[in-house]
Amino acid sequence: MGTLLCGLLLCATSAQAVLGGAQDTIQVDQIRLRGVHRQHTEWSMTTHEISTGDGSTIKQYVNASGQVFAVSWRTRLKPRLEPLLGASYQVPAADTAALSGVASMKRQQSTRQPHLVLHQSGRMNAFAGLAYIPALVPPGVNADALR
Repeated sequence: MGTLLCGLLLCATSAQAVLGGAQDTIQVDQIRLRGVHRQHTEWSMTTHEISTGDGSTIKQYVNASGQVFAVSWRTRLKPRLEPLLGASYQVPAADTAALSGVASMKRQQSTRQPHLVLHQSGRMNAFAGLAYIPALVPPGVNADALR
């Protein structure tokens, strides 16, 4: 099931609840990924979590305006960032190449730009990351603490 999740993230190009987009398509993501959807609301945000049988998860954080302000992931295979980040995926090639290399070595990378903050790490069978748009983060939420 995790391979399915990651494979879909690797190939997905249709509408998704991507970073900066509307939350309307989160249910489509859940169906496409064949995962279990959980929703939790607190303060001025709602967390949508899609998880699969192997423990892979994608979390989409939505502000009160209905926009996805952050996306986090924990997957077995390295996901493509374009389907997760949508239009926000304008990270310099040198930054996105930071996780390439020998799969058994742990790699970490952080990028802070005015329009996008991206933290990711990975090693064989364990990839994790967080991306958010600072301007969309609700007041009082520490986006760097989201996981």
